[in-house]
Amino acid sequence: MKGRVFTIVPAAGSALRMGLGYSKAYLDILGVPLLARTLRSLLESPLLDSILTAVRPGETELCQKQILDKFDLADKVDVMAGGDERQHTVASMLSRITPDRDLILIHDGARPFVTPHLVKEVLEAAAKWGAAVSAVPVGDTVKLSEDNGQTVASTLDRDKMFLAQTPQAFQREVLVAAHKRARKADFIGTDDASIVEWTGHSVRIVKGDHRNLKITTLEDLEQCRWIINSKNS
Repeated sequence: MKGRVFTIVPAAGSALRMGLGYSKAYLDILGVPLLARTLRSLLESPLLDSILTAVRPGETELCQKQILDKFDLADKVDVMAGGDERQHTVASMLSRITPDRDLILIHDGARPFVTPHLVKEVLEAAAKWGAAVSAVPVGDTVKLSEDNGQTVASTLDRDKMFLAQTPQAFQREVLVAAHKRARKADFIGTDDASIVEWTGHSVRIVKGDHRNLKITTLEDLEQCRWIINSKNS
């Protein structure tokens, strides 16, 4: 794979679905904050030499002290304030890209089990195809409802369904141009891949990892702790 990587980790979520009064970034998972675990996992990849992360406005100093300094990440990770929406946060982060970076890797701050192998696969696909997303096939039967979940409208073909994850990776010009167009058109995507899709550019699917879960509920948190304990036992 040719080209250096600009790695960004949006971590400005408020954890409303978990009922927390603070950002998920600082969620304690067996003595280590969630964001610190995610950053550590990313930096295990030899393809990534630096990371830019974004936290909630007003929390950059807290992140620096409680995560980057405390867990020896400050030499490879910079922190900035995020925006009101994830898409606005990523757009601001893209403005910090330096001319020597050809590929952009985006990873959720709440996915602590990303592997170097998955990082490599996604980056290689993006280098070849312009855009790539890690995704896993849907295992259950998928029902479509058009009345807020009261009745089934149809059963979808699950063989065509995939659950998108991060990391996602893009050639620099592809993602930067997509975000500029989206901003002018007031288009809001569900993730960065959807913004690129909206512009008409194809996005390559890379086989994801079911263990690469995103911590969004208290049940996810318990599963996360179980995975870590099982690795350490």
